[in-house]
Amino acid sequence: MSKIIIPIEPKPQSRPRFSKWGAYEDPKMMKWRKEVTDYIIQNYEGDYFDGAISVDVTFYMKAPQSLSKEPTQRAKATTKEKFINFVNELTWHDKKVDIDNLMKSVFDSISKSEIVWTDDGLIAEVHARKLYSPNPRIEMEIVQIEA
Repeated sequence: MSKIIIPIEPKPQSRPRFSKWGAYEDPKMMKWRKEVTDYIIQNYEGDYFDGAISVDVTFYMKAPQSLSKEPTQRAKATTKEKFINFVNELTWHDKKVDIDNLMKSVFDSISKSEIVWTDDGLIAEVHARKLYSPNPRIEMEIVQIEA
């Protein structure tokens, strides 16, 4: 089993753009993916996987100000409770940003590093979740699946 914590705010895979010269990727997406790939290359010390794997991934997402702003003393109890849940990373991220696009961007970036797995096609099982956090990041656990 290998654990990875990527201290970079999750970003969904963007759709390719098209012009009269052909298809191209959004430069911001390319920069994000390079940042993740470089981080993995410099910091990953786990196993190398070349067979079927199971991945458990949590995307800790930046919260809107309505959730992340500390409530005043006079705030309602429910507002205070929501803030405490946010700080403790217990609030589900149930807004726009499809989880499959988050997985695609991070899995492709890891594949490009060539030091974690041969290809993200090895992922035979995945469990993914999105939570709000004051500390946006990506956490993963990778396990080799025994035949």
